[in-house]
Amino acid sequence: YHPTPTPPSPNITDNMKRPALVSLLSLSFLAGGVSASDVDHDGKAVTCGSAVKLTHVESGGKYYLNSESAKMGSGSGQQIVSLIPKKGKTSSLWVLREADDVEICPPGTPIRCGQKIRLSHPDTEKNLHSHLVRSPLSRQQEVSGFGEAMEGDTGDDWVVVCKSSSDKFLERAKAFHLQHVDTKRYLAASSEYKFTQSNCGGGCPIMNHLEAHCRSKADHFTEFKIELGVHLSK
Repeated sequence: YHPTPTPPSPNITDNMKRPALVSLLSLSFLAGGVSASDVDHDGKAVTCGSAVKLTHVESGGKYYLNSESAKMGSGSGQQIVSLIPKKGKTSSLWVLREADDVEICPPGTPIRCGQKIRLSHPDTEKNLHSHLVRSPLSRQQEVSGFGEAMEGDTGDDWVVVCKSSSDKFLERAKAFHLQHVDTKRYLAASSEYKFTQSNCGGGCPIMNHLEAHCRSKADHFTEFKIELGVHLSK
């Protein structure tokens, strides 16, 4: 993974219009017979409807996939997705859902290896998204937040790629990859590509965050784990 010269400042600006917060509980406990008493703390399977935090393996498990109401001033200009070194923020929670135009995945249903899913961000009502635009630091493929009221397009769809061929379901604390359906690239980050004052400006809203991007192959830069979150079971 060869570093590239530091590009010009991505010129990030805060988005002054912050969407109304979505209640995490009302989002996670969707219609379908799931209630607060069904929150599963001990099972291993990661399930649909769960609100989880994705931890990045290569950076030591200390950074979490995150999004906030700020937009890039370069590239697509869509909502920023990055990785933060703070595990207590609600902005790093993502709700796991069925992919675009796919039959609803009932809350509490284990997610299969190879299944197509969306990751929706409850704080901003955007979906984890990628497309053929270069990312500002690594010059790989940009990752952003996209859509309205958690509805977007096929650029929001990802395939769960489990590391072991013997695994049937996505399990907590096991490393896995997310492959973008439209472009076949993998969600990634690297501790080499961090937003700083020199590459992001003095008022950078994502100072010390890692850049989220997509890479062409699955490797240790594309490994994530799910441990923390509100895990649902039927």
